[in-house]
This record gives sequence, C-alpha cells and structure tokens, in this order.
Amino acid sequence: MRRSAGRLFLRRGWGVILSFGLFLCVIMGLGILRFHAARMAYYLDSLDLSIQRLSNEEAALKQEISALAAPIKIYSYCKEQLGMQKLAEAETLPVHLREARVARKKDAPQEKEGWRMRLAWLFGE
Repeated sequence: MRRSAGRLFLRRGWGVILSFGLFLCVIMGLGILRFHAARMAYYLDSLDLSIQRLSNEEAALKQEISALAAPIKIYSYCKEQLGMQKLAEAETLPVHLREARVARKKDAPQEKEGWRMRLAWLFGE
C-alpha cells in the first residue's frame, strides 16, 4: 500500500506541475493576443488619422479649385493679365453648308440631307 501511495503522490505532483504549465501557456497566449490587438488598434488609429488629414486636405483643395474656377475670377484674370476687353456687340458669321460642299473632294461620300442627317446618330450611320 505504501508503494501505491507513493505513485499516487507522484502522479498528483506531475499533474499539478503540468496543469500549472498549461495555465502559464494559456496566460502567455492571451497576453500575446492582447499585444497583437493593441498593435492593430494603433495601426487602425494611425490610418484613421491619415484619412482625416487627407479628407481635410481634399476639402481645402476643392475649395481652392472652386475659387479659381469662379466666373468673376476668370473674367478678372482675362482682363488684367491677358488684356482682354468686353465687347459691346458681338458679331456672328453665318456658315452655309452648300459652300462647304464645294470644297469637299469629289470621291468623298456625300452627307445625308434633311431629317436623315439629324437622326443619323440614332441609326448608327
């Protein structure tokens, strides 16, 4: 009986040591996971800050572009820098299609006339 009691004690001792080692491995694994989660949170925060910074920069650039493309800005630039002047009366020159046909080559295909010419884009012609 003494012999079996000694073996039981050894088994309990090894069991306690193994369970303690397993407990330490689980605690270390959880610590590693916590460290990895903290690293990922830091990475996501840095990405969020860079996205915020870039969106603020984009908004500022859009505002600058809209200010540069304003009609009054273009008008003042043309007047001051290029020396253009506003015309009191604009002239138009009529262009007749019949005169344009005279200048065309003889072997070139003729354009369609009338309603077919206006609707040619519908028929893919």
